Amino acid sequence: MKTPPFFLVLAALLGPVLVQAQDEVPSSSITLVVNQDNAFGFYPAIFGSVGVKPGSSATFYGIFWTNASFGSPATVTDLWTEVGAGWSWSVMENRLLINPTLGITNGKLLSGGSQGVVGDGIVPGITAFYLDDRFEVELFGAYYKALRREGPVTSDYLLYWIYPGFRFSKVFSAGFQAESFQLTRTDGGDPATLYTWVGGYLKATVMERYSLRFSAGRNFTEDSDYSREYYKMNLVIPLGN
Repeated sequence: MKTPPFFLVLAALLGPVLVQAQDEVPSSSITLVVNQDNAFGFYPAIFGSVGVKPGSSATFYGIFWTNASFGSPATVTDLWTEVGAGWSWSVMENRLLINPTLGITNGKLLSGGSQGVVGDGIVPGITAFYLDDRFEVELFGAYYKALRREGPVTSDYLLYWIYPGFRFSKVFSAGFQAESFQLTRTDGGDPATLYTWVGGYLKATVMERYSLRFSAGRNFTEDSDYSREYYKMNLVIPLGN
């Protein structure tokens, strides 16, 4: 499988990060992010950061995957749970933030067993945000690699997306979304693109802190197990800083 082009863009962005820094130590913060879409279901998450030195912070996150199909559907147990940490850099006068992370999954989705285990998989990932008076961009990519073999079939996945948009005001923005979910490896099977979403989004931001984003469009992957149309909602609630 070829590396998605936007990962190359992120790699290029990391160069200036190492030589550009802000003068002040970032404040610490914690944020609740609530997500729902018609592929992964409902999955709230917590993201936190602790300012360490000018322009950079230690970060951590946890995702509460509540989709029963990721665990044991009949009993709704062994639900997938993801947790990780990373480091963020803020550059270009705080307009650009880049945050590579490393996480672990706990459950049975990647390791393929009959019961959930600790350290089911490992998740290297990266997120980048750009924001100025007129434009906003969100980039994300994560590779879900099986860390343990608890059953006959283990699997690896790649998830990535991009949201470039235009800010009409401090409150309202809109733009484009492209997102893909890929099965990169599975025992006894072939790699496959599970969905390719292309559409648009509308977003409202209040007090420059709280935001609600709704995106929708079409799934362009043929013979996909997922719906031909998609919809996704994202709510961001800062809890303190």
